[in-house]
Amino acid sequence: MSGRAGLVKALTVIGLVLGVIGSITAWFLSFEGYLPGDSMVRTWATAKDRPGDGKANGSWVVGDVAVRSRFDAVTGFGIADGQDGKRLWEFVPPGRSQICGSARRAGEGVLLVAYGTESSATSGGSGKPAPPGKGKGCSTVLAFDMKDGRELWSVPRTVSDGRFPGDGFLDAGGGLALIHDDERTEPSTEQEVRTPGGNRSLRALDLRTGKARWTAAVPGTCGVVETFVGKEQVHAVLACGGEDADDPGSDSGGDVELMAAAFDRGTGALKWNVPIDARRPVSTDSSVVIESADPFVLRVVRSSNGNSGEATGAFVSFGQDGRPRSGIELSGDYGQIDAAEVVGERMYALAWTYHKGRHYRLVAFDLKTGEEVWNDELDEPAAGLAVRGDRVTVLCEWSTQASAITELLVYDAGDGEELDERHFREEAPSGHFFEHDGRIIVAGSAGDHAFTAFERW
Repeated sequence: MSGRAGLVKALTVIGLVLGVIGSITAWFLSFEGYLPGDSMVRTWATAKDRPGDGKANGSWVVGDVAVRSRFDAVTGFGIADGQDGKRLWEFVPPGRSQICGSARRAGEGVLLVAYGTESSATSGGSGKPAPPGKGKGCSTVLAFDMKDGRELWSVPRTVSDGRFPGDGFLDAGGGLALIHDDERTEPSTEQEVRTPGGNRSLRALDLRTGKARWTAAVPGTCGVVETFVGKEQVHAVLACGGEDADDPGSDSGGDVELMAAAFDRGTGALKWNVPIDARRPVSTDSSVVIESADPFVLRVVRSSNGNSGEATGAFVSFGQDGRPRSGIELSGDYGQIDAAEVVGERMYALAWTYHKGRHYRLVAFDLKTGEEVWNDELDEPAAGLAVRGDRVTVLCEWSTQASAITELLVYDAGDGEELDERHFREEAPSGHFFEHDGRIIVAGSAGDHAFTAFERW
């Protein structure tokens, strides 16, 4: 009996050891993306990109085409089954011109880009900026059909100098192409001044044909900073109150304030123009970005510490009549909001707190009340999110020092329940991503693959 008992005991110990080894092996295989049902595998990648200077970069996925814009070219890639990222078309700006801007959305499958030549003149004999050569600057806007790269139309854009503008001077949506014309004129004498509010105007064209539709009735003391076409209105951020009202970098003694506005989509008539913050002005030192048009939501950053990533400000929401609604602070009990996406009356955000590294949460807010709806802690640092239908997809990294994506998480948008967890077998580039027919398509940086596709396994 004692021999049999010893054998049973030995077999039990061996079984436990094998079970532990099996569990560890299964965990390792799952974590590394080698178990069916737990994995993301790479299906294709475009050819490696040429090195770039980081200017005018953008990426979009519409239908079965992914498009990448850089300073030197705009390229379309096929992403339907069997195309595997094949290059379909490419536009190279003529001569020595560069791509100097693009609309961040490709409304109805039409992409707007602008190109031109940047002035190389830096200063004259007096040490003041020298006037650039005639015709230089971001002076041509071009519309592409994303499906085949066909050039639908092009129009000149008014420019005042050879400097390239910042982001936000083009938008596409709702059948409209919006263009900010830069109408500034440099004073020829110290006594001559610019016309208040005459610096940046806004015009709308038909998105498919380029036919002029209207020029917006911008208030006389205002200039256009950013616009976004909504379902019922064209929303805008204006800078109002000084000679350089449209110039966020101007130093005008604090008399210029950023405002929220809306224009009629059919005529360009001003519907309303209100302060972003009713308590204190939002100066041009602040960063104001339109996150959504339906509802109208602004991300307002009053100050930021680039080294730590910490910022002060809020997400500010407005009704269709311009009445402000409850705001959501950039920093709260949930942490510091890093990225956010608005879908309907919900805002989904990635927020972090710091304790021996960044620890992330996925938080859903009600935009009507500004209150949290649900809040989930993530096991890994988050790198980006996307909301599609009733699902929220989050890509995570192994650590905040990592440069590659290792994990995919999917949550129910309604209640935050975790629905899926997958691990990437091959590291994915850490960049903007899209969902297309069940695949995750990640946009790479210059010198990497323009797009890489992964699918569940």
